[in-house]
Amino acid sequence: MRRPNPSESAGRAVLPPPLGLYVHVPFCASLCAYCDFYRLKAGRVLPRDFDDLVLAEAALHAAGRALRADTLYLGGGTPSLLPPRRLARLIGTLSRTFHFPAGAEATMEANPETVTEERVERWREAGLSRLSVGVQTFRPELLRHLGRRATARQAARALEMASRGGFRRLSADLLVGIPGQTPRDLSEDLRRASDAPLDHLSLYALDLHPGTPLHGEVSSGRMRIPAEDTTARLWERAHHFLTAAGWRHYEISNFARGEGECRHNLKYWRGEEYLGLGPSAWSRLGGVLAGNPRSLERWAREIRGGRIPWESPEILSLRRMREDRLIFGLRLAEGVPLEEVEPLFEGRREAVETLLRALEGRGLLRRRMGMLALTPRGFLLSNAVLSALLPDRFGEA
Repeated sequence: MRRPNPSESAGRAVLPPPLGLYVHVPFCASLCAYCDFYRLKAGRVLPRDFDDLVLAEAALHAAGRALRADTLYLGGGTPSLLPPRRLARLIGTLSRTFHFPAGAEATMEANPETVTEERVERWREAGLSRLSVGVQTFRPELLRHLGRRATARQAARALEMASRGGFRRLSADLLVGIPGQTPRDLSEDLRRASDAPLDHLSLYALDLHPGTPLHGEVSSGRMRIPAEDTTARLWERAHHFLTAAGWRHYEISNFARGEGECRHNLKYWRGEEYLGLGPSAWSRLGGVLAGNPRSLERWAREIRGGRIPWESPEILSLRRMREDRLIFGLRLAEGVPLEEVEPLFEGRREAVETLLRALEGRGLLRRRMGMLALTPRGFLLSNAVLSALLPDRFGEA
């Protein structure tokens, strides 16, 4: 497949904007009951050639091209299982390959049980500037339902150690809709997270994915999750609690204070380009959307053969890019520029204008300063709003 090259303007090469760089590390010490990401049970030693394969994949993309990146995100899996020396080599080589500027954001996901004072120091030395800790809940009985390895005490200690060790950019994940979760449970989770030294908080509704142990437990009736309307009320409670405590609800599932927004994830939501390395990682590059094999073996085989391991790459049409801009842009409180998505409504402008006014009247959507954005209440009903705006893609609401 032809790869894009820097364009020429006024006789000078114009470099494309910096990418977001994602690395998927699929190894986990134990497999959580709810997780549907591609992951593998790790042995005592992670495969030693994994790092080399990631770097070889990076070199395949960078060969003869002016690719730059200013954010790095290591996700998984449990990337914090990587030995610090290997992590430092991986980050150092990627930073040279993609010309990281000073101040580049480098994030790693970490499970609480992997966080120690020594590792925190080594992670900082390796070049990480931001840590995202998978707390999920501080309630011990709920952690057991999720099959989490870490205890609530370990989660709290991990956040303290990371902060004391110099991580000023610190995030935690929490879940809403865990089996047995009560409003009181959620309030306690939110209070503890808000009191912790965090500048970012991700709050996700628990999804049941077919094939996961938790899905089987719920499907068989052995376990119950809160009803959808109960989860919605819990989520609204979280919004009101956190915004009253000074957090900005800047994206459907994410809150920040200070300058805590995740710069890497903003690239996805603002329609910027990103490059994914590792099995199951996705890329949006040069107008092409493509994913890597959801298999360590197939991914490795392609790289060893000197091939970029993209499966079924899709050349994005202008309409598809505009649709994606609307879909992902509406996840953000800032919204999406109207001028970027108005061409989607050619031929039905009058009907869309009537629809927009109706959505504004219901308090789900707002138009201001040339931006189209959902309200916090609209976040809850975003799927219905998008179905109404893009019926050809989603079907009628």
